[in-house]
Amino acid sequence: MKILYFSPIYWGDLKQRPQHLAEELAKMPGIHITFVEPSISILNSIVRQNSDYKKREQSVNDSLRIFRPSGSLRLPRSFESLDIFHWNQWFEKRQLQDLVSSADIIWLGSPVFYPLIKHINHKKIVFDRMDDYVFLTNNALMKKLLKKWELELLAKADLVISTSNDLYKHSLTLNKQSYLVKNAVDAAILNINVDSLVVSDLRRLKHEGYHIFGYVGAIDHWFDIEMVKAIIEFDERFIVCLVGRNNLTYNFGQHSRIKYYEPVPKSEIGAIIEVFDVCLYPFLRNSDRIDTINPVKIYEYLSLNKVTLAVESEETRLLNQEGVYLYNSLEEIRQYLIDIDTLQLPFYDQGQLENFVVNNDWKARAKTILELLIKELQ
Repeated sequence: MKILYFSPIYWGDLKQRPQHLAEELAKMPGIHITFVEPSISILNSIVRQNSDYKKREQSVNDSLRIFRPSGSLRLPRSFESLDIFHWNQWFEKRQLQDLVSSADIIWLGSPVFYPLIKHINHKKIVFDRMDDYVFLTNNALMKKLLKKWELELLAKADLVISTSNDLYKHSLTLNKQSYLVKNAVDAAILNINVDSLVVSDLRRLKHEGYHIFGYVGAIDHWFDIEMVKAIIEFDERFIVCLVGRNNLTYNFGQHSRIKYYEPVPKSEIGAIIEVFDVCLYPFLRNSDRIDTINPVKIYEYLSLNKVTLAVESEETRLLNQEGVYLYNSLEEIRQYLIDIDTLQLPFYDQGQLENFVVNNDWKARAKTILELLIKELQ
């Protein structure tokens, strides 16, 4: 089974669902994955003064290779709303011809790739609906395009896999071959014996008597700054640690007890989470689209048996997990903070914890997906 796997995330980016699933599927007998990275337009490379627009090929192993088409003749994708002759896709399609021809399955991790395969009718198409893509972008042109492409892809796909209950229910109204396969935990996160400057800093703060609340991940327009401020204002012993790319203009440095750190290698994340006293899932509750997000972050926290304060959503409710404390307001957060020392851990013993990890790691999810591929596409 040859799978042409279009990923919205670059192979070398912070490891997420696309890399994990591609890696796990490629370990299975008889499966070969070509992981297609998004091309980078030459304008982007000019602005950033790099050569990332060039074609890239890499062999990970005999069953997994990476391919990035050249973007030397491509403008940014938002221009495609004006591109009635589809010139912006021509060169990319040409580079993908042989790969498409030899593939058994074309896997799309985002509707952004749909124009590249919309006229292909003799291949099995899988749409891995990982997110509410329209919600995640602030670009008005891209919102319009993504909405259009996603609806067309949902109608065309031979198999739709959604990560959240909300997305699954919507997918099912448009495509009867829709299934729910949620996110998972990377078992590698359990290796906490690594050197980390962030860990050293946090251990020093804990030694000084501080209580560490922590979040690891991207910080963007959906991030609840007021929730973080409410924690540090509640008690002078409380420190909030944020680790990840900050896409906001907000300066966390203005608060002495908010410790912000730039992104770290994935190998350090488990060790950092292990030091937290309480983990945070601080999404804004001002949009019902939060219900579309299956919280991979909480799977990571749970795999290290950490108490978690999480905004209430359909997905966090469905977890129905001890140790995950849900809130809808700052006042509810404060009530948890009053009794912070009495909050219970998710798992009572090592056996419970290990059972959770085995049933919720990427290997388990890949096995489920392979069963769906065989059932629906053979």
